[in-house]
Amino acid sequence: MSPLPARTASSLAFLLTLIACGEKRADTSDSAKIATGDVKPVLPVNPTNWNLEAGSVMVFPLGDGDSVGIVLPQATDSSLPLQELSAPRADLTVDLVGRAGKIASGVVVSPITRNAVAAECRSWPVGRIRPARVGWRVGFPAGRVNAIPLDSIEGMSSVDSASLANAITQNVATLSSTSDSDFRGLPFRVRSAHTFRTDSIAGVIADVVRSVNEESNPRLEHRFVIAERPARSTSNYRVAFFSRTAGAEEAAEITELLAFVLIGPSRRPAAVVNIEYDEGGKLGLLERTGSVQWRFRWRSAYTGC
Repeated sequence: MSPLPARTASSLAFLLTLIACGEKRADTSDSAKIATGDVKPVLPVNPTNWNLEAGSVMVFPLGDGDSVGIVLPQATDSSLPLQELSAPRADLTVDLVGRAGKIASGVVVSPITRNAVAAECRSWPVGRIRPARVGWRVGFPAGRVNAIPLDSIEGMSSVDSASLANAITQNVATLSSTSDSDFRGLPFRVRSAHTFRTDSIAGVIADVVRSVNEESNPRLEHRFVIAERPARSTSNYRVAFFSRTAGAEEAAEITELLAFVLIGPSRRPAAVVNIEYDEGGKLGLLERTGSVQWRFRWRSAYTGC
């Protein structure tokens, strides 16, 4: 399910002004002067805690064609207009990334008139990429991120995949978390898992599930996990982040890994995710904040119906 938009208050033109100002001020804040002892430097406009080093927009594919959604990271559920969103006017130059790493550099995105949607639905402005590309999951303004290729558990040998799955489920089983009594004692299985490596750490990002198979009320529990260890170590992975969701099988919230990137000059590791709900979703950045420490730095406005 592709992410779409959120709830209203201010106009998009005002919202885009905030975004532009936020990035401009972030570039010049070091040179800000204090005129008097009572005056403080102006801080960047950044209501959503978006990492300004990642640029002022994101893009994601709409289906398999050349259409893209243009994500406004500074938008909130209350500030993004409900209807007739105006797109950015100028062309954007972006780098496209996915689970395989960088897919394309310097791709042009041209904003187009937004398609009409049901009044109760929310969607991002729409653009078109030239030329069309396949295999990418998300795009950032050119030069803002470095993509790290991910290795899927499905592409590993049977011995390696079984070993990794066993390590993941053992780690997850030890996590302390409020859990519905219906799930207690049920076995976990790895729904998806991807490994990554940077200069300093090696890690795994996994979605682990367990289910209650009642015919009248099937239910599913998801645990989204990031674990890491030093890059050159053979020690066990240590869980650095996890989240838990549970609900009816057909409507359970799912966190899907889109890409893994290093953001800006500081090269901060981040997992780009799509948080899927029953009829919509949000994009998010999970950033590494310290040794064996990750957190949600940013979530987009909700989009969908």
